[in-house]
Amino acid sequence: MAVCLVLAHPDRSSLSYQIFHETASILEAGGQTVYRQDLQAEEFDPVLPLDELKRRLSLDPHVVRYARELSGCSHIIIIHPDWWAGPPAILKGWVDRVLRPGTAYDEVRDFPGDDAEFIPLLTDKKVSVVALSHRDVSSRALNAFWKDTVFGWCGVEDFHLYHLKDISTAEQADIADWKRDTVHSLTEMVH
Repeated sequence: MAVCLVLAHPDRSSLSYQIFHETASILEAGGQTVYRQDLQAEEFDPVLPLDELKRRLSLDPHVVRYARELSGCSHIIIIHPDWWAGPPAILKGWVDRVLRPGTAYDEVRDFPGDDAEFIPLLTDKKVSVVALSHRDVSSRALNAFWKDTVFGWCGVEDFHLYHLKDISTAEQADIADWKRDTVHSLTEMVH
């Protein structure tokens, strides 16, 4: 199975991008199929249009590709900066548009107007989220969003959060060590 690697950072010189690129390169060198989803570079539109919401299906080529890749992978790795105790808007839009019925969950109703039975579809996936914070902040909000809400609802049980805190005041050697350890952990988890 493949690995879906999602990046949500506008700066290609960022630590987030370095982790994304190094992780993908190591996995590919080891023969792993990697689906790279660089949301900023691919100019992904995070806004969920009303017609797409009503149709319950996207015709956007990015969304269609991302959903197909997500369905065909065994491990999802998401890398993003921690902005206001959560992911950037472009990544929240990825959640809204890609983790939809038929991809991340299904809803079943016995009759129109009945409450829907929620059926998670990502029960066979591993998920790793790498979040980078400029300040020393708690991981609670990130865990609540990613583990408890998004992927919890989609049936993921094998979830890991890697949260680098206070990077704006950290020594370069410490950041290099953290990056190396994170990339190593991510690539080892896939094997």
